[in-house]
Amino acid sequence: MAESDTASQAEGLLEQIADTALDDDYYVVRSGPGDQRREFNTVLTGLVLGVFALLVAVAAIQTRSDRPATERERETLINDVDSRKSLLASREASAAQLRTQVQDLQSQVDSFDPAFQELRLLSSDVGAAGPGVTVRVSPSASGDVLGQIRDRDLRILVNGLWYAGAEAVSVNGNRVGSLSAIRFAEGVIKVNYRGVAPPYVVEAIGDQDTLADRFEENPAGLYWAARQQDAGVAFTVAGSSDLTLGAVPDARLTIRHATAIKGEE
Repeated sequence: MAESDTASQAEGLLEQIADTALDDDYYVVRSGPGDQRREFNTVLTGLVLGVFALLVAVAAIQTRSDRPATERERETLINDVDSRKSLLASREASAAQLRTQVQDLQSQVDSFDPAFQELRLLSSDVGAAGPGVTVRVSPSASGDVLGQIRDRDLRILVNGLWYAGAEAVSVNGNRVGSLSAIRFAEGVIKVNYRGVAPPYVVEAIGDQDTLADRFEENPAGLYWAARQQDAGVAFTVAGSSDLTLGAVPDARLTIRHATAIKGEE
């Protein structure tokens, strides 16, 4: 009985020692850093939210302050665009009025100045109609190189018709003016930069009774007679009582010239 009491007392003493091994101050100190960390996080979060709210407030105040200036700039731009549109419309109306006046003056000149109308005809600025001759040329049937029609051949032919007294000339429907070009490019002969192919039909308006004879007698006619005899090219000249030739393209009526560039002062 005494031994059991002694064992019970020992067990109770051990439990008491175990329960009181750490005093209450230890638990208070141990739990402190966690609480401090939570308090620090709370303070930091509040500080961040405060800074964010301050930035939002500053941005709102700045936007409200800048709004009147932005609206004034927008109104200024709109007014500027409207004024420029009005100016453009006014200038377009003035240009249309001036074009009408030019056309009226030009029609008056055409009606009362035959010399001007004749000048326009000679410069190929207007279409032409009347009697003349039609010249047809084709390469030789043999296909020989000497029997090919070159751009030089057509230039000689056209110049010969001018020399014979032609008032208007066209090659395959392309009116020839003072600024027209007949040249070989990109594998074909081009008139006014438009390709033409054989048979080449050259129409010339002029005195039907004398144009063909004067052409045969001048150097161009003799040149073509030799080409027909030596190279076998096809060459015929026939009178035509009613020919109609269009005007040259506008690009072949515009004179281009160099413009001096002013140096820096």
